[in-house]
Amino acid sequence: MDYSYNDIPDTVRTKQFFPLGRHLWRIYKRLGWNYLEANMGDAINGITYDLIRPRLNEAILTAKSTIAGKIERPDIVIADTLFPPGGSIRADLSQGVMKLYYGVSTDCTYIAIRDDTQEVCFMLNGHLEDGIPVDWFFIGPDDELLDRRHIKLGYKLREIPKKTKNITEIAFRLIDIMKDVRNERTPQWADSSYQASASWGTGAWNLGFEFSSYEGIAGLYDGIASKMYGLKDHWFCYVPWPPLVQTAIYSGREKFILFSVGLMAENRLYFQHIDSDFVDHTTTNFPEIWDEGIVQQWKTMGVPFPMQTLDCQLPNFKKSKTIREELFDFNYPPSEWITLDRLQMNIEDIIKGYFFDIDHETNSEDINDLPSLIISRGIGRHTEFINPPF
Repeated sequence: MDYSYNDIPDTVRTKQFFPLGRHLWRIYKRLGWNYLEANMGDAINGITYDLIRPRLNEAILTAKSTIAGKIERPDIVIADTLFPPGGSIRADLSQGVMKLYYGVSTDCTYIAIRDDTQEVCFMLNGHLEDGIPVDWFFIGPDDELLDRRHIKLGYKLREIPKKTKNITEIAFRLIDIMKDVRNERTPQWADSSYQASASWGTGAWNLGFEFSSYEGIAGLYDGIASKMYGLKDHWFCYVPWPPLVQTAIYSGREKFILFSVGLMAENRLYFQHIDSDFVDHTTTNFPEIWDEGIVQQWKTMGVPFPMQTLDCQLPNFKKSKTIREELFDFNYPPSEWITLDRLQMNIEDIIKGYFFDIDHETNSEDINDLPSLIISRGIGRHTEFINPPF
């Protein structure tokens, strides 16, 4: 049975965003809102310090090793990022790009908001110094800090989203509290710049199923530019916006993608890795999510080439007919996608993360031997070189 848009209760504040998330919509149609709501609390509570620590610490260690010259060929090594957490960037480009985006010395608190309760569920604060990730701290759903009250409004921190009309205002109000927290926990950086990034849980969750760096950046753009598509709010936002991001947003989807992937990896495609702890956690506790989100994605679709991502046509959310008739397909050019068969891999292989000699000018029809275009496999200090192109 496939669930419909109308099956989502109108009381769900983020209902409008579901069709904007290609993977969220696909998973929702198969599992339904009742399943998602029933498992949301357990899924969030499962995001613990111990679960995220390896990836974030690896981001710091890889950056330090790159600066110290301890990484061979950082130009073909993909590294985890602290800004944003869960992102990836070519190791040799990381410091310069982070400095360009965020400045010399800065903190950013990434804030996740539950779609069902409209409450803050966890926060992750990271610090960059001269473009290098150096420190982070995590505030989980049971942390008493979430009960700290806004000095002027009197709201508990965790309650701010459901008492605030839009996500930008949510972020501003959270900054009023979190900047003081940053100064208390890391007083040595009290004079550093500070910003917050707020996201509804479904927005971040949807991006978590994207393998392609191009599709990940495209999904990021869609969530930021959602008001330009005719929706009532952003799915996620920065406050204040990094000037470079704000300028790039207004250039349009295609240019934003090219600009971003150009900075991150000189336009080459990479596939995100999935940590083994996350795999174990998800397959054990939420096997239906793993099957629909990961297994079925590769079994029934695959992943588009960069050229196809750039030419993708989104649903027209400004037309009432789109909602009424559920015309929510993302329309890609009719050409073959990247599949496990073409890569000669299985699911256990594909989640390791791959860097390809493929960019936005690569035509899928011209490729006879896709595995030969794999540059490297793995992440950070544990990267394995496969076919270095230069």
